[in-house]
Amino acid sequence: MGFSTVSVLCSGQDGKESLENDSLIDGNAFNVKKEKNFDLQPVPPFSSGEGLPYAPEGWPNPGDVWSWKVAKRTNKAGYFTDRTLSLPRSLQMSPHKTKEFRSKADIKRYVESNFPDMKIEAFFALFNWQVPSTDQTPIKAIAIQSLPAEDVKDEIGTKKRLKRKTQRFHAEEATDEIGTQRKLKRKTQKKTQSRSGSRPTKKSFKKSFQPNHTHPPLTPGQVGNATGNLKDILDFEEGSGTHTQEKNLKLSVTGNFDDYLDNLEDMLVIVPHPETASDHMIPATFLDNETIELCKKKLSSLLAMDFPSLVSCSDVVEVGTLASQIREDPGLSIDQLVKLKLVEQVPLAGEAFLEAKGNIEEADRFLADLEEKKLKVPNLKNEYNEMKEKVAKRESEINKTAHAIQKIDDQIRQLQSKRNEISNALETLQKSKDELESRLTNVANSIPTLVHEIQLGLCQKPKWELRRANNIRRVAEIQEKFITLRGLTF
Repeated sequence: MGFSTVSVLCSGQDGKESLENDSLIDGNAFNVKKEKNFDLQPVPPFSSGEGLPYAPEGWPNPGDVWSWKVAKRTNKAGYFTDRTLSLPRSLQMSPHKTKEFRSKADIKRYVESNFPDMKIEAFFALFNWQVPSTDQTPIKAIAIQSLPAEDVKDEIGTKKRLKRKTQRFHAEEATDEIGTQRKLKRKTQKKTQSRSGSRPTKKSFKKSFQPNHTHPPLTPGQVGNATGNLKDILDFEEGSGTHTQEKNLKLSVTGNFDDYLDNLEDMLVIVPHPETASDHMIPATFLDNETIELCKKKLSSLLAMDFPSLVSCSDVVEVGTLASQIREDPGLSIDQLVKLKLVEQVPLAGEAFLEAKGNIEEADRFLADLEEKKLKVPNLKNEYNEMKEKVAKRESEINKTAHAIQKIDDQIRQLQSKRNEISNALETLQKSKDELESRLTNVANSIPTLVHEIQLGLCQKPKWELRRANNIRRVAEIQEKFITLRGLTF
């Protein structure tokens, strides 16, 4: 399903409008009278750029341009969760290493420590922190952002109330229907036991050990499904699943708390609706034994393949369907039901497996390309050394030729005095040239050293200026404190 690229407006109006009354930055202090309106263009994953609308411009010094970068992950609202902000060149401490901030908390600590007069709210008003992704559905993004905050909250609240009413209605219908079916089954089992006097069946034995849990709301099409029985059994053996989910949520939040705080606003606006494996299953139907046996044979043939081959084949979606049909067999054991529940998760796990495998192949290609580049360095170095040796040989040949000329000049010195004078002048010029080349080499070698020292000095200049200013202020404070002692007599 394709989507056309749609520009998502953050606040409406033109994104290049300036602050009201052209608020200025004086002494790193900034009071925002009105928020800027930016024209937010969605960007693809792994994009980067400089300046507005996703990075500040002209702060703290005129001409300073911050840079931004995003990764791949996005939240429910379609904004990137992995985004970085880099300092402008004037604030970089090292020319070889760029300082990056990966969360609002890191930026807040940096601004408060280096620019105490700058309010953090004013800093984030200089640009737009959230970067929209091109993978987000444009209709959903516009619908959310074009409405005022109050309308969005009212609409979400209304949807929640309607959803709760619908769930209660379906739950009541499902509960009544389940109760009726259980009563009929109990009556049938009592009649069968009183007539035959035999032991209870395996299915009734499992039902007698089901704990009293409050089932989640079921749709009318899911009443006959055996998923509820399996969930009761698993909850009885392993404890409540709610506690496990809360524990996993705490662990995931603690793992990257800064990103969690950055996306907290989006999490409170967008109502998550995660899909489960049961959403993709067909409604349960009563199948005969022959059909169930055919499903078992087909599922067994599919499970005979190794996992990579299974998730790569076109029948992987059918695995979950076959497992849900086989679970209707009343003769299955608890272990078999658990295994079938796991089989139902194969299609979803296969997608994650193929994605991870693709990431591994991409990483392997990157590392192989990197190793290939590293192998080129010795070859280039050898080529450089060979060319250097050839230059030395040519220079030696030139010296030999010049020496031969000198011998010829010695032999005809008596006949060509003028030739001797020219040769002497040539020697003088050659010596002068050698001296100049020596001096040129010394000067050329001293330039990089001097430039490196200047660069180091420029990097340390703000620190020394700050230290000088602090000491000047300290001297003034000490003098002011003890100036009253001048001329004091006792």
